[in-house]
This record gives sequence, C-alpha cells and structure tokens, in this order.
Amino acid sequence: MLQSHEDIVENLSEGVVAVNPLSVITVFNQSAEKMTEMSRSSVLNRALKEVFPHDARLVEMLEKTLNEGRLFAEYEERLHRRFSGTLPIGITTSQIFDANGALTGATALIKDLSGIKSLEAASLRKERLACIGQFAANLAHEIKNPLSGLRGAAQLLKRRIRDETLGEYTDVLIKEADRLNGIVNDMLDFSRPARLRIKEFNIHKALDSVILLLKDGAPVSFVKGYDPSLPPVSGDEGQLTQVFLNLMKNAKEALETDGQIKIATRILTDFHIVEEGFPAGKTVSIEIQDNGCGIKKDDLERIFTPFYTTKPKGSGLGMAISLKIIKEHGGHLKIDSSVGKGTAITVYLPLKG
Repeated sequence: MLQSHEDIVENLSEGVVAVNPLSVITVFNQSAEKMTEMSRSSVLNRALKEVFPHDARLVEMLEKTLNEGRLFAEYEERLHRRFSGTLPIGITTSQIFDANGALTGATALIKDLSGIKSLEAASLRKERLACIGQFAANLAHEIKNPLSGLRGAAQLLKRRIRDETLGEYTDVLIKEADRLNGIVNDMLDFSRPARLRIKEFNIHKALDSVILLLKDGAPVSFVKGYDPSLPPVSGDEGQLTQVFLNLMKNAKEALETDGQIKIATRILTDFHIVEEGFPAGKTVSIEIQDNGCGIKKDDLERIFTPFYTTKPKGSGLGMAISLKIIKEHGGHLKIDSSVGKGTAITVYLPLKG
C-alpha cells in the first residue's frame, strides 16, 4: 500500500514538495523536478531555504503551515527555475500527521498555471482587439470627411498659387493627405467584417502576379518552388492576393542587395486545419522565405498587434489585416525568424475534399 501511495504522488501532474519539522525537504516528485528544473537527488535532505533562495513566499507558506498550522489554498506566485524564466504557479499547503496524530511535516502542492495564464492573455488580447477595431472604425469615419476637404482645399490652392516654392508645399499637403487616407482605409478594412467573394482560382497565378509587380527593378531574385499537383484553391482571390503582396513586400524590404525570396507551395497530407465553420480536409501551404535581416524576438511577439510597426512610414496594420483575411478563410499563419538569417512565413489554407 505504501508503494501505491508513492506511485500516486510521483505521477501527479502537480509538483509536490514536502518538508519535515526541521524544514528539510523529504519529498520532491517528478512534476516538481520539471517545474523547478532541479533533480530530486540535488534537493532531498537539504534545507528548504537553501533550495529555494529566490522563492521567499513558497518558503514562508510552508514554514507557516508547519509552525503555525496556517493553510494556504491556490495562492498565485511565480516560481524561479534553474535555467528558464519564472513560472506562474498556484500553491496549496497542508500539514502532515502520522497515525498517532503527531505532526511530521508539511507539504506544498504546486500547480503550473502557465497554460491558464496563456488562455487568459489570449482572451484579453481578443477583447482588446475587438475594442480597437470598433474604435478604429469610428475614428476612420470621423477623419474621412474633413480629410477629403483638406485635400480638396490643397488642390485649389495649388491651381491659384504661382510661386513654385509654395506649390511644393501644397504637393506635400496632397501627398500626406493621400497617405493618411490610405491609413484610414486600412483601419476600415481591419475593423469591418470581410465580404468574401469565394470562388476557385489558381493560386500559382495569383503568386506570379505579385512577383511580377515586385520584381520590376528590384535587386532581388525570386525563386519559385510550386507543387504542380496543387488543385484550385477556394477563396477570395483579391483578398488573398493582397495578403501575398503584403508578405512579399515585407520580405523584399528586409533584404539587402542581391537578396533572395523563395516562394514554395505544397499539399500537406499530415496536417489538417480544424476550424469551426470550415470542412475538414487537406491543407495547402504557401511559404515565403527570405534571407534578409530577420525579426527581433520582441518585434515578433507584437507583429500582429494593430498599429505596431518598425517602419518609419508604416501604418502597423498590414500584418494584422493579413492575419484577419487568413483567419476568415479558415486558415493559419506561421512565422519563423532569426535575426541576421532571414524570415519564413507560411500561410496554411484548407482545401475542399
């Protein structure tokens, strides 16, 4: 029976740390090893404070449970790990008694909360994006009319001003008004539901049209690796072409002279997209890979956040709109990047049948 109890403790998904009345560690299960990144052999029979020098709250809870009989339930803290960053955890403590009712120690049940925190963060991000979308739509409508008036006034001034220097200023006004109008239109595209015109089309022709548009005069080479067996893709050709244009344009801007962009397509037989409202079936992948400067880790984590950009004149909406279009087609978008080596962006779209 004792061995059975030990097996149960050892196989719990929660970490178990137990101490004797002298605050010396006597139990340290497999999950505790994984969470702390410390081996059982290195912590058993050592003082609690010595093993957890950076986790004062954990030590305090166990000692208060041991000495004062105070119990803690689901207290949220952060656990310092040996090699990785801190881990969000929930701590529950209890006292340990023997068959005669004598106190023999205290135990802490440690629950990994990283998955829960990740879901909470995703939920908050979704709510925040919904608020930003509504705000962007309202702001865009408020800006559009006076912006048109400003542009029209600048055009009238340009016709009546004979001084060339002043004429240059009106050109700047018109140019900046057009740029602002483009940002406003991007805001509207991001905030309103898409009206998809779904039809079957040849995705290779769509990619070729983007390459033709970007290769003119560019000091970069485009290398195509198309899967000839790829069937027609069902989707909004115009909007998906917009996605590929944005992704390839970003790749081009990341390149130095004589850079290279690889575009590859293939059917995936071992990967299926499961998305509500879309039939399960085969998946097509479109990978756009460059050997440019790459994306910093901090930038990579925020790349789909609306209005976040590293470009001097970027609106910060290109990637957010691209992701939105892909999601509306029941697809996924994945980015792998290394600073100084390049970036690979893969678009996954479901195929019928």
